[in-house]
Amino acid sequence: MVDSLSHLASALESAKSITKEAAAIVSSKLGESSYTQYSQGLSSDQLSTFLNSRNNREVKDAMKRIISVIASGETSLDVEYFFADVLKNVTSSDLKVKRLVYIYLLRYAERNPELALLSVNSIQKLLNNSDPELRCFAIKALTDIKIQSLTPIIMLSLTKAVSDPSPLVRAEVAYGLLKLYRWQTSTNNDIEDYSGTIEILLTDLLADSESRVISAAIILFQNAFASRLELLHGHFRYYCKILRHLDEWSHPSLIQLLTRYCKKFVLSPVIFDPSTNTNQSLSRELASLAVIQDIEMDADLSLFLQSLLPLRYSPNPLVIISCCNAFYQLSTISKLKESQFLEALYRAYVVTETEGIKTTILQSILLFSHIDKTIFEKHIYNFFLLPDDKGQVASYKLEIISELVNKHNVKRVLHELKYYILHSFVESIVVTSVDMLISLAQISLELENHILKWLIRVMESTTLLPNILDHFIIVIRKLIIVNPLKHMKILLKLADLLETHPDLADNARAGLIWLFGEMTTVEFRICPDILRKLVPTFSNEEVESRNAILLFAAKLLSCEIDRQIQLESSFNSNESLIAKMYDEIIYLAKFDDDYDIRDRARFIASLFDSGKYEIATLLFQTPKLIADFNIVKNDPNMGECGYLIESSVREYFDYIPWNEDLKVEEGVDIREPLPLKEYNRFEKSISSASFISKDNMSRSVNSNSITVGDGVDMNNQFTSGNGGNMRIGSITPKYKLQSLDEFFSDIPEQVNTRKSKSKRTVIIEEDSSSEEETTSEDEGDNNEVDDTTSETSSDDTDSSDNVM
Repeated sequence: MVDSLSHLASALESAKSITKEAAAIVSSKLGESSYTQYSQGLSSDQLSTFLNSRNNREVKDAMKRIISVIASGETSLDVEYFFADVLKNVTSSDLKVKRLVYIYLLRYAERNPELALLSVNSIQKLLNNSDPELRCFAIKALTDIKIQSLTPIIMLSLTKAVSDPSPLVRAEVAYGLLKLYRWQTSTNNDIEDYSGTIEILLTDLLADSESRVISAAIILFQNAFASRLELLHGHFRYYCKILRHLDEWSHPSLIQLLTRYCKKFVLSPVIFDPSTNTNQSLSRELASLAVIQDIEMDADLSLFLQSLLPLRYSPNPLVIISCCNAFYQLSTISKLKESQFLEALYRAYVVTETEGIKTTILQSILLFSHIDKTIFEKHIYNFFLLPDDKGQVASYKLEIISELVNKHNVKRVLHELKYYILHSFVESIVVTSVDMLISLAQISLELENHILKWLIRVMESTTLLPNILDHFIIVIRKLIIVNPLKHMKILLKLADLLETHPDLADNARAGLIWLFGEMTTVEFRICPDILRKLVPTFSNEEVESRNAILLFAAKLLSCEIDRQIQLESSFNSNESLIAKMYDEIIYLAKFDDDYDIRDRARFIASLFDSGKYEIATLLFQTPKLIADFNIVKNDPNMGECGYLIESSVREYFDYIPWNEDLKVEEGVDIREPLPLKEYNRFEKSISSASFISKDNMSRSVNSNSITVGDGVDMNNQFTSGNGGNMRIGSITPKYKLQSLDEFFSDIPEQVNTRKSKSKRTVIIEEDSSSEEETTSEDEGDNNEVDDTTSETSSDDTDSSDNVM
């Protein structure tokens, strides 16, 4: 009994698995969705079986499984083991299978070069296919298989395909040449054998009449032969005219090439300099002037700048940035503002959501804001941070705000920065906001005092992170050191802060002590008392604070020695309280557990013990350089905030000097347009013109009769312009309504059919004017057809009606 139940259960389980497998196979043959249920579970043996199957569905499922393993990086299946089985399917009639096989070949062709060469013949056959998409696919597959021995074959195929009648194929040739050039360069192979050929093919592609091909050729030119700007001589004006019709992803490359071309081969514009009341060649300094009264440009330069204006509405932000750079390089800031590209740049910032693209746009806005603060001043509030702004986007927004702030919007900006400092959870945003307070403090002394008091109040009432507190002290130091006498109350407040807040962070206390050390040469009276309060706590201070106290004591003693020498011509250390405090600190520092403090203490002590007071004065009383917070307006390196701009962006906007050695020969036009290459004349396609020929005209039935079905009467005339005749060129054909079978059959068969079947013939008599216009050749054909018609009518006299 138990054995019978076990056999029954086993049979049911086997039937269940067979049913599932059969259902999966059926679903595989019915649709693409079977992959998730079926091909993912294929074993190694099943994959090999499916790859050798005659069913395209099974081959496709196996290839999907292999490609998924490659994409996911799975190690459970060695897909390279199936190289031979996969290669067999390169001749498959299913285009999707071909694509999957080519993707596999791109990955493993270099590891099995001998087997991969077997697929080249099948791929090359596609180059002669009538479908241009398949020819493109063949070029893409050939150029993606990186085998050195295939390079001559690839070059030969590309050379033949460069004159292909389809623009899709010619554009793919340009991309194939670029891939070949990059591969040869990256592998350190001898590119000299092919660079000349690639350049010749590029010259043909640049002269193409199709915008799609030119777009691809421009990308090849920019990446492989960017220095050969002389190749653009004969195409400059044509490219300016068709610029808006090119692919938007080729616009940045072409704009950059034409900008560099203008700098090298076009005369510099001449502008009026209001400072000297003279006309001068355009330079970086003159281009940055806000108001330019007059500017004279070369006609070709003006043509190029005018051709850029329609691109203001391009959805590609990189195109907008390229146009802004072109106007910046070739014209003036005032012309750039008139072109409205800066407004387009701001719109691109608003609509872009990708962080990488937005970062590039913000860097561009920061550069132009630095050149002219009035450009984006009205949009300053739109650069305030949003809750999801983090990282570089937030930093660039804050830097833009610091460039655009002025006395009209400073209160709103200061309120916003205070909110970021107190409520932001991102440390980088807080640090940048604190540093921005320096720019705001330069606007007025009242605002500077307000910022200093607010910073001290926050330090007293709020527990800040060490890095943020350090920046608080840095800002305070930078603001006070510019004019210390105006901030004596702030200095006294900071002295109380050192005493009342012993738990202040080490870096903050060290910064404040350094600040008082700098005050010894400015306001000596407040410094000894501060040092007196620091001596008892020296042993309890942190390392940075102890180091700062040691330096503070040395500075104070140096000033005390100079004062006494000026008054008494000598210095008595026994009578100086400052000298006694110094001795105490030096004694403690010589036995400090930090070797840097010990070495510094011995060095300082050697100066004073040996009586080298002049050297001590030079070391400790030399005035420090005061930071210039007013960034030079026309500085292309962005002053202090230039370090934020990525090197690639700075290099892109780096001002290119005009070619001062350019000489223009009179009567010589180097930019005379070259003839375009028209490849469409080689294209073979079915059109109406192919049917309008003498052979087709000879098949026309007599114009006086139209055969229709039984019981139908027609009493109409075909009218088309003149005299009721239908004219095609100089020929007046006679048409007969035919069925589809009759149209594709031969004329004799049509005549025999009409003899065997009785039909009702309707004869339409045309005007005499139409008969006179009929050619002699048509009359002969009509007579032949009339005989046939009359013969048919005589057989069926009773069943036909004649209409006069």
